[in-house]
Amino acid sequence: MKTVEEVLQKYTLGEAGKDETNDGLQELGSPLRLNPDRNVITSEELAETRVGETPAEANGWGILDHGVGSLEKVHVVNGRTVDVDMGHEAAYVYIAGRKYRLRGDMLTEED
Repeated sequence: MKTVEEVLQKYTLGEAGKDETNDGLQELGSPLRLNPDRNVITSEELAETRVGETPAEANGWGILDHGVGSLEKVHVVNGRTVDVDMGHEAAYVYIAGRKYRLRGDMLTEED
């Protein structure tokens, strides 16, 4: 059985589109959904997206899960989100098939 994490990882790898991702999330009973007006990662953005051995090597576009049921598209440069700072709140970024914990604006390994 697939997990929410696996469904989101496939999307951030470009292996599944938004409709397939939303269908997969719904099948799992997850309240999370990709909003087609806000969350679409284009093929150009996907081509620019890379991760490395450490969170600091992540660059490109990903999806932010901050626990409110909607997902947000985020831009990451050298392991930091350009457009969001979560402060002390728990949040996760899915990028290029990887999942990182977001602390403030910095990607870190999961706890």
